[in-house]
Amino acid sequence: MGTDFVQYVYAGCVELGRRLAEDSDFARQIEAVIEEQVSRTSMEAIALERNLAILTGREVAQAVVGAMRYLETPEETEELLQGFEPSVVRLLRYLVARYGPVLRAHRRRTHYPLGWHKFGSQVTLLENGLKHLHLKIHRNDDTVLELSDDTESLVRLMNLILGALGHVGDYESLDPETVHEFTLQYQKLIGNIASLEANGSRTEH
Repeated sequence: MGTDFVQYVYAGCVELGRRLAEDSDFARQIEAVIEEQVSRTSMEAIALERNLAILTGREVAQAVVGAMRYLETPEETEELLQGFEPSVVRLLRYLVARYGPVLRAHRRRTHYPLGWHKFGSQVTLLENGLKHLHLKIHRNDDTVLELSDDTESLVRLMNLILGALGHVGDYESLDPETVHEFTLQYQKLIGNIASLEANGSRTEH
C-alpha cells in the first residue's frame, strides 16, 4: 500500500496544508462534517467523501477519508504521512485515531457481516485434570461464536479448515506475512511434539 497510498493522497495533503495555513477554523469544520456523517447508521465512506468534498474539494476529501480508511497502525501512519506539513500530519493522525475504527467497523458490518474481526482464547483446566482451549470469535455483525474443546480435537478442526482452503485455491490473495506467521506457529507445534517424543513423555490417545 505504501507508494500507492502516498500517490493517492499526495495532492489532497498538499492542498490540505495550504488551507489549514489560511484558515485556522478549517480543521474544526472538517471534523464537524465527519462527526455528523459517522453518527448515521447508513454512513459509507463514499458518501462521507462526497459530502466532505462540498467543504474541502475532492482531493482533500479523498486524502482525509483515504487516511481514515487505510491507516490502521501507528507505524503505517508515521511512515506514510512523513514529509507532509506538520499541521496535516497532526490533523490526519487525530482523525484516523478517532474515526478510522468507526468507519472500518461500519464497512465490515455492512459488507462482510459473517466475517470476523476479533479473536480471543483461554485455557480451562477441567475437574478431571484435562485442559480445554476456549475460543471466542467476534463476527462483524456483533455475533460472538464460542468453542471449547481439547487440543487434539482443535488440531483436527484446523486440518479440516486447511483442507477447505485448499479446495478454494485462492492462494494469490494470501498475505505472505500471514503465511510466514502460520509457518512459524506450525513449526513450533511440530517441534514441541517432537521434543515430547524424544523424551518419551508424550501421552497417547
